[in-house]
Amino acid sequence: MLIHRHPPLRRRLLLPAVAAVLLTAAGCSPAPEPTAAVQRDGTGYAVVVPLCPDGTVLFVSVRDRARDVNTGWSVSSEGAEATMERYPLFTTPPGWKTEHDDLTALEPGAAYRVSVVSTSRTTDAVVGFTLADLEKLKDDEVLTYKKGGGTTRQKADKFRANALKLC
Repeated sequence: MLIHRHPPLRRRLLLPAVAAVLLTAAGCSPAPEPTAAVQRDGTGYAVVVPLCPDGTVLFVSVRDRARDVNTGWSVSSEGAEATMERYPLFTTPPGWKTEHDDLTALEPGAAYRVSVVSTSRTTDAVVGFTLADLEKLKDDEVLTYKKGGGTTRQKADKFRANALKLC
């Protein structure tokens, strides 16, 4: 007589559960799409946020990576019109509230991070940069997040078109 032994139910369920945890921890979700950028213009620098038709920007900030998280420059819409696509650095848009104003200029050698929070179907975004990165930009280029990490220069029109495809 042949006797088949099956592993206990607990052992049979353990393997799929462990595999699911490992896949989640390994970061199997797709890399975020670039949805914010920094651009140079004749008067300085601005954060660029292409918005879906139903989107609004709630918060824009620039932080010096070496400083305390509570220092930097940041503004919030506070319910004001928040459908602009360009936010000049260190300038508070009309009707907006300045949250932090400890940072008033970009300095050589410092590393910065721009953060944007929006209600758009595009995702919230973070872009790291230095003043040297921005000085290399041509007038029709932006510096944006690169899938897989880091940043990349891109034609402003191409960046906007790609970001709006997420709508």
